[in-house]
Amino acid sequence: MDILGAEDSAELARRIHDGDRAAEARFARLYCDCVFAMALARTRERRAARELMDDVLMAVILALRHGALRDQRRLGGFVYGTAANTINAYFRRRSRQPGTIALDPALPSEDALDEREDDDRRRTVQAAMSLLDPRDRQILQLSLAEGLKPCEIAARLGLSPVTVRQRKCRALRALVVSVGGGTATVKARGMLRR
Repeated sequence: MDILGAEDSAELARRIHDGDRAAEARFARLYCDCVFAMALARTRERRAARELMDDVLMAVILALRHGALRDQRRLGGFVYGTAANTINAYFRRRSRQPGTIALDPALPSEDALDEREDDDRRRTVQAAMSLLDPRDRQILQLSLAEGLKPCEIAARLGLSPVTVRQRKCRALRALVVSVGGGTATVKARGMLRR
């Protein structure tokens, strides 16, 4: 990457170190094609190569501004080394990133699974509700679905509020046990039929 001779490279590096913006622009024009070609050859992606070229040129300009180049006559070698290190770092970063897998559109989504689980729960609760005494089912319906308080339910059904609370409590307990499954289901069915 020795585009300029040794003396011209040293002069360009010195001018950049001294803060000459025109020298920085000249440096970028001179080396951008070489660095881009090197990055493109390694990455085979134009966008990535362009970004790497920008990173390399900026890193070299910053290093020259701070006087990091010991032998200013070897500017081309410094650019090459910076480009190689930057490109290698790019590949190291990419290798650490988790890979992506294309999903099959035919696979069910989480929403579909959630809907199925909701349907299963609804069917289970409806089956347990069908085992309830009709009066208890009506009390739960008024309480849970319509949000009525026990005294309001009692007035509608002609029962005492204490009776409504007791029947609601017993029905809820039986539903919870019934929906829980296992050996408790047998016990719950006995509770529901009382």
